[in-house]
Amino acid sequence: MGFSGGTEERDYKEDIRIDVNNLEGEWIEQPSLMLHYSSLYAEAIHSRDLKKVKVDQEYARIDSEIRKDWQKHFDSKPTEVAIKNYITLHPIYRKAEKLLINATREVNLLSGIKSSFDHRKRALENIVSLHITGFHSEPINKKRKVSSEGHKQQTSMLRKGRRATSQKTND
Repeated sequence: MGFSGGTEERDYKEDIRIDVNNLEGEWIEQPSLMLHYSSLYAEAIHSRDLKKVKVDQEYARIDSEIRKDWQKHFDSKPTEVAIKNYITLHPIYRKAEKLLINATREVNLLSGIKSSFDHRKRALENIVSLHITGFHSEPINKKRKVSSEGHKQQTSMLRKGRRATSQKTND
């Protein structure tokens, strides 16, 4: 699903991807992407809030219409519950409510997308840190292997020494 912010349509699933071979470009693009989806999120909230107002207005309009001429809608004087039920089943109210539900869904989706771009930023930071520390560098050289072997020998000798010391103590 793409979202359009102004004239440009974007695909968030594509925008969230990271090209590890172009980290500089990814870092340059990150603020623009974050701004784009934050703007869409703000617009979605605004749209949802306007739809909420429309739902409330339709409810009030239908309520007022019923109370002015209740005989047109009911056989006997309606209770408050009957009026509320009538309003919530009214086609105009239901249409406004459906638009609100769809707008709320879009807000929720954009909230998740915005959160994904925060995760993308952290992923970019971690990938760069891995590159700086040489995580993707060449295999361990012979010197490090020797020192690793030396470390194993020292650990083994220390263990043997501890066993010998503990045996003398126990005797």
